Amino acid sequence: MNGESRLSKANRAYAVVDVGGTKIQAALVDRSGVVAARNKQPTPRGVEPEPILAAIEDALTDVLRQSREPVVAIGIGVPGVVDPPRGLIVGTPNMGLSDCPIGARLEKRFDLPVALGNDCNLGALGEKWLGSARGANSVMSILVGTGIGGGFVQKSRLWRGAREVASEIGHIVMQIGGPTCGCGNRGCLEALASRSAIERQLREAVAAGRSTILTDLLAGDLNVIRSSVLRQALELKDAVVAEVIDRAAEVLGHACLTVRHLLDPEVIVLGGGVIEACSAHFMPIIQRIVESDRLPAARDGGHVLISSLGDDAVVLGAAALARIHVGDDPFKSGDAALPAYPKITLAGSGELKVGEKTYPKGLYVTVSAKAKSLKEHPIAESDGRLRIETEHLVKPCRGGPELLFLGAARGQQWQLSDAAAEYLRQRAIGWQVLPTDEAVKAFNQSTLRRAAIFYAC
Repeated sequence: MNGESRLSKANRAYAVVDVGGTKIQAALVDRSGVVAARNKQPTPRGVEPEPILAAIEDALTDVLRQSREPVVAIGIGVPGVVDPPRGLIVGTPNMGLSDCPIGARLEKRFDLPVALGNDCNLGALGEKWLGSARGANSVMSILVGTGIGGGFVQKSRLWRGAREVASEIGHIVMQIGGPTCGCGNRGCLEALASRSAIERQLREAVAAGRSTILTDLLAGDLNVIRSSVLRQALELKDAVVAEVIDRAAEVLGHACLTVRHLLDPEVIVLGGGVIEACSAHFMPIIQRIVESDRLPAARDGGHVLISSLGDDAVVLGAAALARIHVGDDPFKSGDAALPAYPKITLAGSGELKVGEKTYPKGLYVTVSAKAKSLKEHPIAESDGRLRIETEHLVKPCRGGPELLFLGAARGQQWQLSDAAAEYLRQRAIGWQVLPTDEAVKAFNQSTLRRAAIFYAC
């Protein structure tokens, strides 16, 4: 590759869109995976494709208008069966885009190549590129939301199957003769452990006369029970919600065992709204079941992790797919890119600086290279030590850094709580605890995707 083509590749950007049942999210993504612009809008209701396609085009137009770099391709993720070579949406059970040649339409509208994929497949690709599975050779991603979807990536390539319906883990049968699933079969994983299934079981419990705090939290309307409300009920020790969630977690745990025995991936990554909101309740049950596996293996592996990308897994997977589509493979070492991290300096007073801006109490740096003032501080223990809890890590670790630098003033003794350390382990995020001056130096010299929390000296 000559210098001119290398420079042009470095300046490329990609427009992507995640088409969901409730919202359409368009984004502008650079080669390092930094989201430079977003446009979110509700998905139009109804069965006709035209309003949905118009909303997709409006969202893409908005982010393209904001680009400072040449956009070279569009990536799109759709919740349904797709035919990528033809750019065709074959079927979308929950929205009116079936039989829609979306690829040709967007290529004509924007004069850009379009890469189309199933949204859950792209979620797996995003996790392999920049998320919890970034260091794994193979990953199975399971997304638990209104339904349950999955994607499998082997050696940086999606396994789509002979009919483009591989990895539909939500429709493996976990209970013969069980409840009817939206796909028409009975006893599917989705019919037993998705948010829709959890909602159904909770409504059945209330109809049977059982008491739950959900009736107060939702003013008696249990038609839609959001994941955040399920978490709230769990935090309030609601017995009925805990019982239903326990059952869903057990089914998911056995589904993970099935994945291990069938595909033997290096890691299984769980994501989606239900897992994001209720991971503290789900994960111990799932891990207990997976760790109880008696089938011998030749070496360690098959661990269950939590998505470190959250809602951006599909967005970043769509960007990775678009890059591959135009020969800019993010998984090739020569085509890898890092965000432009700021250089952190220490002023003579012990204050932290980024450029001319001073952060007297400290700062945190996100994986997307944004520096922000530190407002949440460690918790003081009775013995004088300082403790970092999970809530201190959520914002700095959004986007899935490989390594988190933690810098404390010299003489201070502080450590991660067990829950905070587990939060990082479950997302495959390493960490280093150092005096702030040493942490700043290490951060500035690092060649990894990184984040940091620095307290002023």
